[in-house]
Order: sequence, then structure tokens, then C-alpha cells
Amino acid sequence: MSYTIRTVRPDDAAGVLAMLASVVTDPVNNLMREPGEPIFTEEEEREFLAGQKMRPDWCGFVAVAESGEIIGMVTIDGKRRPAVRHRGELGVSVVSGWRGQGVGRALVERAIACARESGVFTRIELIVLARNETAIRLYESLGFQHEGRRQRGMLRNGEYLDDLMMALLL
Repeated sequence: MSYTIRTVRPDDAAGVLAMLASVVTDPVNNLMREPGEPIFTEEEEREFLAGQKMRPDWCGFVAVAESGEIIGMVTIDGKRRPAVRHRGELGVSVVSGWRGQGVGRALVERAIACARESGVFTRIELIVLARNETAIRLYESLGFQHEGRRQRGMLRNGEYLDDLMMALLL
């Protein structure tokens, strides 16, 4: 099975929301949200994506299967305040059937390249659940360094989970 990586577009709104809905219902999902937590409507997502295109401190890409289904997404979202404007927060999701096939790596590599080219970012940071060993190995292999552990960083299904802070200096 093959896929392509491209810049996310406003007309991807429905596909992005479907992909996120699939990921959040995965029993071991590692998103920082709970199933049933409110998300954008399709129109809100479309408006959000349209607004990001004008920002020099935002990168967003989707992985699209041959079928046209969005199977993954990555974003780097910049901070607004001048003192932290150089920092971008990375978020990535891949639907379960496509994990372990290089989709996450391809998405993150594309986002890192965008951040480097932006001239805005000198640091990419992320938060990952400590239990997500596969993602941690991926981030380490791309040069991200561990910066700390937050005990009880997230509450999921009544269970507190630790998360890790990692960063890549550009």
C-alpha cells in the first residue's frame, strides 16, 4: 500500500476529522484528548485550516492513501508571544492500520524540514506519553532529546499517565 505526503488544505477538513475520530477511539490512543471530547465541526476545521495558511509559524501536512483517505497528519504550531515565538509544538497522528509502515516518520521529517525552512523556529518541542515507546524511539532517531518527565501528566479513563517532554534544536 502506498501513500503521499502533502500540505494540508481546507478541503481536507472532513478527512482530517475522520482520521482523528479513528485515532481517538483506538483503545491505546496517545492523543491528549478523550473519546467524546468536543472537536471542531467540519466547517470550523475548514476555517481553521484556511487561517493557518497565512501563518509563517505553522506547518501542516497529511498522509493520503491511494484511496484518498487521510491516514495521518502532522502539525507544528508556533507560539505567539515574542519571548517564545521561536518554539513550535509538534503533534502527529497516524491511523492504526498504517502504523509501523513509515508514515509517522515521513510526516515528522516533512514537518522538521518545513520548520527549518520557515526561518521562524529554532526549537521544536513535543509531549509524548511515556508508554508510547514506538513514538519515543522515532523521535529519538530524528534527534529529539528528552527534557523531562511529568508524573500524572494526563488522566485517561480514570488512570493517570506520565508523559515526556522532548525537543529538537534546529
